[in-house]
Amino acid sequence: MSVITSLNCETHEKLNAQSIVQSEILVNKLLDEIVIRFSSLIADVEDHKVDENILKNEIGKLVDEQKGHFNLEAIKKSLFNTIYGYGDLQQYIDDPEISDIDASTFDYFTIKRKGVIEEIGFKFESESAFERFCKLLIIRNGGVINEIDNHCRVSDVKNHLRINVCISPRNTSGTSLTIRKHLQKSLSLDDLQALSMINRDSRALIDKMVYSKSSILICGKGGAGKTTLLRGIIEASHPHERILICESDVELMPKRKNCISQSIKKMHLGGKKITLNDLIRDGLTMSLDSYCIGELTGKEAWEFIKAGNTDHRILGTIHANNSEDTLLRLLTLIETETRLGENTLRLLIHESIQYIIYIADFKVVEIAELSVSGNVPAIRHIYRYKRLKEVAL
Repeated sequence: MSVITSLNCETHEKLNAQSIVQSEILVNKLLDEIVIRFSSLIADVEDHKVDENILKNEIGKLVDEQKGHFNLEAIKKSLFNTIYGYGDLQQYIDDPEISDIDASTFDYFTIKRKGVIEEIGFKFESESAFERFCKLLIIRNGGVINEIDNHCRVSDVKNHLRINVCISPRNTSGTSLTIRKHLQKSLSLDDLQALSMINRDSRALIDKMVYSKSSILICGKGGAGKTTLLRGIIEASHPHERILICESDVELMPKRKNCISQSIKKMHLGGKKITLNDLIRDGLTMSLDSYCIGELTGKEAWEFIKAGNTDHRILGTIHANNSEDTLLRLLTLIETETRLGENTLRLLIHESIQYIIYIADFKVVEIAELSVSGNVPAIRHIYRYKRLKEVAL
C-alpha cells in the first residue's frame, strides 16, 4: 500500500469515527428534547391509544430540522428504537432464568438468576445517558418523573415488568433502576410443587383453602415469591368464583375468565384520581365473590379487612417477616383509619382472614390459621418447613 493511500485510509477512518461521535451526540440531544416535548404522545403510543406513525412523523420533523452531514433516516430509526426498546438490557429481560435486573448507579448492574445475585459488568456510558434511559421507561409506561416527582413505579404490561426508578434530588448517588420480571404465564400449584415452592403437606393445606374459599394473606419480603403463589391460587380457584383484582401496578394478570382486573389512576392521567380504596369500595356494588389486592401497603388495608367482614373472600400479599409480624403490620396500617381500639381491630382481622402463608426464598415456610373463640383472637401454626425435616402440624 502506498503512503498516500495509507494516509487516505487513516483520514477516512478518523472522519468515520468523528461522524459516529457527532451522530451519537445528536441522538442524545434529540432524545432529551423528545422526552420534554412528546412525553404524553410516547405513553399514548405505548398504550395503543395513538398510531405510532404520528410519533414517527413528529420525530422525523425534528430530525429533518438538524443541520450537518448525518444519515437522517438512521438517526430517526435509532431514536424510535431507543424510545421503545431496552437496548443492551434486552438480553436479560429475554432470559427466562432472570427475575430481577437492578442498577444502583449507571455503572453497577446486578441480576438475580434462580434466586442468586450476580454482577454483570454492564454499564451506561454516563449518568446522563442512564437517567435519560430510565425516564423513557417511566414515560412510555404512563408514569411521570422529574425533579419534583423524583420517584416512580410503573408496569410494562406487554413485557410483564415492574419498573422502579429514583432520580436526583431523592437519590444523592445518582439514578437507580429496579426491574422485576413477572412470568408470562401463571404457574399452577402443580408447577409450584414441581419447583419445590410447596411440598405435599403444604400443597394439601393450600388445596383445602382454595376448595373452601378461605381468605388468605401471603407475606414475605420483596422477591420472595408472594405474587407467584397468589397467581397460582387465583388460577386454581373455582371457575364460577367471581374475583375482583385491584392493583397499584399490573402484576397478577389472571388467565381465568371470571376475573375483573382493575388498577388505580394517578392524578397526572387526568380526571378523578382512583385509589385502591376506591376500587374496593366500588366493588361492593359488583356482585363479587372475592376481592384480591395485589399488595397491601397503606390505607387500603382497612377497606380490605372490612370487605372480609361482608361475607366476601379476600386474597392479598403484604411485606412481613412471619405470621405474627403480619398481624402487627396490618394493625399499623389500619389503626390510623379508624377510631376502633386495638382489641376490636384484632378481632376484625381474625374474623376476616382465615390463613396467613409466609414465603421466604421462593418456598412456603409457614402457614398459620386465624380464629376467634369467645371473642378472643387466636393464631395456630398448622405448617412449618424445616430444612432437614418437613412437618405438617
